[in-house]
Amino acid sequence: MERALTVLIRLELIAVLVVVLLEITYSDVLNSDSLFELHWPGPGIQKFADNSEYVIMTTPANEKYQCILPDEDLQRHQNDVNYGGPSAASLMQKVFSKEICTIRIETYWNFELCHGKHVRQYHEEKEAGKEIKLLEFYLGKSMKSPEGKEFEIQTVESFHGTYENFKVPTITIDGKEVPYYEVLMDSGTPCDLRGNIPRLTRVRYICETMGRNEMFTIKETSTCEYEAVILTPNLCSHPLYKMRVTPINSINCHAMNGSPTRPIGYEQLYRDTSSRTQFSSSKVRTTVTTTTTTTPQEKSTAAAAKQRLPRPILVDKQILQDFLNGDYCLHGGTGWWRYEFCYGKFAQQYHEDRNGRTVILLGSWKKEEHKAWWTKEKKAVGTKSVTHLYSNGDVCDITGKHRVAQVKLKCKEDMQPTAVTIYLAEPKDCEYVLGVDSPIICSLLDTADEYGILHPVATDDKSTPSTRKP
Repeated sequence: MERALTVLIRLELIAVLVVVLLEITYSDVLNSDSLFELHWPGPGIQKFADNSEYVIMTTPANEKYQCILPDEDLQRHQNDVNYGGPSAASLMQKVFSKEICTIRIETYWNFELCHGKHVRQYHEEKEAGKEIKLLEFYLGKSMKSPEGKEFEIQTVESFHGTYENFKVPTITIDGKEVPYYEVLMDSGTPCDLRGNIPRLTRVRYICETMGRNEMFTIKETSTCEYEAVILTPNLCSHPLYKMRVTPINSINCHAMNGSPTRPIGYEQLYRDTSSRTQFSSSKVRTTVTTTTTTTPQEKSTAAAAKQRLPRPILVDKQILQDFLNGDYCLHGGTGWWRYEFCYGKFAQQYHEDRNGRTVILLGSWKKEEHKAWWTKEKKAVGTKSVTHLYSNGDVCDITGKHRVAQVKLKCKEDMQPTAVTIYLAEPKDCEYVLGVDSPIICSLLDTADEYGILHPVATDDKSTPSTRKP
């Protein structure tokens, strides 16, 4: 009775599947996550023993097909896993023992991971005629094994059973669940935002056959805690650390009684889909890049002329005015902390989650304090940037003093008009450098006064209305 019921359920499933296949496009079939896939090998009725399973299907056009069901025992064993090789920890030891390092370069920060040794975040400031200034934080300097039952499988050398018996933690990458091997790197540079608790990085290794143990991503997941994802080929020989693909069972449907190899309706859908996915050669465009060579003298003359000429206004003048009034604030940053800069008001970092918004004031604008600092430091307006002082931020737990930030406003003409990149450095405890790169700064640099303070952009045509949409 139980076997008869199982066969009946499977027959109903196949019947539904065939009907559905006749009503959807061919591309939908190719992109589906179905456990079954139809094949049409042609005419020829198959003969089987009494215990074999097949079903006779008839389409709305009275076409008949003998569809052979997948072997039930074969499906049952597709979920089996039998492994007698080295543990994941043993496979990864080869990486840790070689002292391999990888570097990821981003807008401001560089990240260095020496496997099993340390994770470092650093920035090198290079100025002509001066020594290189190095700013660095260690995000972890001591390797440990993570705690938790889900990580016990990392040290198991052999096992037999099904995939469900051996759970491996996963992370979501491009919408797919990818298994990973994890180590903890702790004892990093103390974090003042968490009472001087050392920084910590969770380093997660995933299987990539073409990987070279390089950094795929690194981000701050909570205050002074980080996650780095590494592409390694060393795990790919271990069945639990490969990204598992759901097995697809083939169903062969043989044509009967002179029926076509594939149903007419299915063929029509196949042709319609194929015609819609053809590429048109008229839409293919070729981009040609040309390079002009100039002599050093021509470059010098062009640079001098460029400095004398006013910069073109890249951004709507109303936006520029709102920016100078502090009403148009710039936002940037990725990961746990994001940054907000309102010109002439404040610079701050913040984090938002379901529990609310956490804000740390890095500094607020005090014109007289900026002027005194500018004069003392003998600052000057550069051709591409200007730096302002924002003081009297939140009190720092380490120094007992107010936080202070130097905001470096930099012209970036090669970005979208209202695009912005914001990054933060901390050369000393609770003393920051907030970099703000944007085209908004470009035309404003020409208005800077003797203290580097920016002013509204002058215009000869006062009748020209703003193009900014309300």
